[in-house]
Amino acid sequence: MTRDSDPALPLSGRVGLARLAAEAIAHTDGVTATSGPAGRWRTVGSQQTIPGVLAVEDARGRVDIELHLAVRWPPQTPLEQLGEQLRGRLRRSAGMAGVDERLGAVSVCFDDVLSEAQSA
Repeated sequence: MTRDSDPALPLSGRVGLARLAAEAIAHTDGVTATSGPAGRWRTVGSQQTIPGVLAVEDARGRVDIELHLAVRWPPQTPLEQLGEQLRGRLRRSAGMAGVDERLGAVSVCFDDVLSEAQSA
């Protein structure tokens, strides 16, 4: 078993940051992750796929994160504020996990909308 596939092991690497991003999405009301057309917006690690999070590591070991989301419409919070909440949650989680120096840019993309009937 690898450290990226077992949440009890220390957090490190691209997949670990993607997992933190998925947790930030899960704790944010009004949004859900979307993997997009043909499932291209996802991070794949050993024995794990994280939909809606695209994590790319550069040559220096920094990991840029793209969050791809569907938002409940009409949103209860302005989209810009939702994006800032998600970025803040991810940065705080990375700091608590001791990997904040690895976290690069965090982009938030609202790719789809869900009506209240669809999100119920």
